[in-house]
Amino acid sequence: MPGVVFRVRARDASARLGEIRTKSGTLETPVFFPVFNPNKPYLSPMEMSEIGAQTVMTNAYIIYRTPRLRERALEEGIHSLLGFEGVVATDSGAYQIYRYGDIEVTNLEIVRFQHEIGSDIGSIVDVPMADDIAREAAERGVEVTLRHAREWSEVRDSLRGTLWIGTPQGSVYGDLVERASREMASLDFDYYGVGSIKKSLESYDYATQVDHFLTVRRLIPRGKPVHFWGIGHPSTFALFAAMGADSFDSAAYALFAEDGRYMTPLGTMELSDIEEFPCSCPVCRSYTPRELMSAPRSERVRALAAHNLHVSIQEMRLVREAIRGGWLWELVQERVRAHPRLLEALLRLLERYGDYLEENEPFSKRSGLFYSGPETAMRPEVRRAVRLLKRVERGRTYEDPLFGPVPLGLRYTYPFGHAMIPGFREPPEDPTDREIVEAVLSYQFGPEALSVLEGRELVVSRSKRTGMPRDILIDGERFGFLRPYDGLVVLSLEGARRLLECLPRPSSRVVVHDRYAETVARGTSVFVRFVREVDPAVRPGSEVIIVDGSDNLLATGRAVLSAAEVPEFPAGHVFAKVRHHVLPRQNPSTMDWST
Repeated sequence: MPGVVFRVRARDASARLGEIRTKSGTLETPVFFPVFNPNKPYLSPMEMSEIGAQTVMTNAYIIYRTPRLRERALEEGIHSLLGFEGVVATDSGAYQIYRYGDIEVTNLEIVRFQHEIGSDIGSIVDVPMADDIAREAAERGVEVTLRHAREWSEVRDSLRGTLWIGTPQGSVYGDLVERASREMASLDFDYYGVGSIKKSLESYDYATQVDHFLTVRRLIPRGKPVHFWGIGHPSTFALFAAMGADSFDSAAYALFAEDGRYMTPLGTMELSDIEEFPCSCPVCRSYTPRELMSAPRSERVRALAAHNLHVSIQEMRLVREAIRGGWLWELVQERVRAHPRLLEALLRLLERYGDYLEENEPFSKRSGLFYSGPETAMRPEVRRAVRLLKRVERGRTYEDPLFGPVPLGLRYTYPFGHAMIPGFREPPEDPTDREIVEAVLSYQFGPEALSVLEGRELVVSRSKRTGMPRDILIDGERFGFLRPYDGLVVLSLEGARRLLECLPRPSSRVVVHDRYAETVARGTSVFVRFVREVDPAVRPGSEVIIVDGSDNLLATGRAVLSAAEVPEFPAGHVFAKVRHHVLPRQNPSTMDWST
């Protein structure tokens, strides 16, 4: 996909398992950028890479202000200076503004410097803010941040090749944050940042971080990666990834090591309090806690930094695997039990931002839904399921402690038949084939879909191995099948034709521009630029019917993005993957892609 910087490969919660393409390689998201301070090199970038870091972040301002480093960076490039072949991101020095009030370089000077030394990902100078900043000072900081963003925009053509992060500011003043976010969004940065709110973060006020992040996240383009500055404790990665953060950076792994603190995914321990290391990384295999306490300080700090980085990178890998497997919310609910303030933040997220979360939540998952605490009832997929149940005729039902009365026909359908809830036992009755098909069609496509069954013979074949319902035949023709892992209907072309006759437009449809109709009819994925109209209810993973402007069937497929994301993703990103198509495939070498 030429020109697409960020590509989404899989979804769970509002997290994106994606790829960020840079000139030095591709990052798999969510990703952690360990910060390398040239003045405190406890671990070299090469050692970070050996531990598993995909990328490093360093401070361009520190390099700029240190003559020997600046000269080498300009002569050799940042990758050679650091001895790191992977992706290098640079901070503009904004954190120094927070710490010391000012920096001795202009925005354009440090922006151009980052480009000249070959940074893969650079940043403009924004003004980070604490939660106790006065409004007048916050207003001035927003003005400076926006002025710097406009300066970057005016010279962006000379800075191509580097991906640029723009970070709206405004502290706890929602109107300022909204103003900054809207203007930054209009400038079309490659990458957007959200600054963690200082002091609030240091006092474990994670709920404030949730409010700030979601205020920004809902106003910047969904098709761009989002970086959450200053987030470095592994216990927080799952929660903030589930909110939609694609990357994080921090020097916490080293700063905690300086203070003798040992990181775990469930919190932090003082090295002096540990009798037995609960980890099997190389550091923890090489020392006992007593031996490490007795080591020279430089050795102890270096070893702790290596351990802390191991834990951070391992947790980020676990977050990515949870996204692949569809169990990120379960991981979030487990991790937030590590600190009451994290649980408070999750409750804030689910209570205030449920509608936004539901727009991004996949319609179906391969995993089950595990009850992990009372807040499970507030999760977006549960709320959606309860809402969609209202369009299914009751008939015979069973009582579910999470969903309430559930039609018996949905007993094998995600999420109802795939939820593990303490104390719940399967209903003794088994649904009939007709109950299953009617309930699933209503739940998945709406009650109008039941028209396909009126006055017609319905036959459902069963798996010889499991005995579960599989193929759906209506009047002897294959309508589709019930997918084994979620019990939802996957349409055949004939099934799609029949549904088009009874579903009001644009229900379950992706309408493509007529100039792309033949391309899609021959099996090409539906790219964002192909989309003319889409059912607003389409979510990632929804089964969709793909038609032209005259409602002629072209293909069936599965959505990669939600309907709300279409206007905000690059034209070359895939919106839906085609499963069945009405025309035979064409040799790609003979196809005309000029349009």
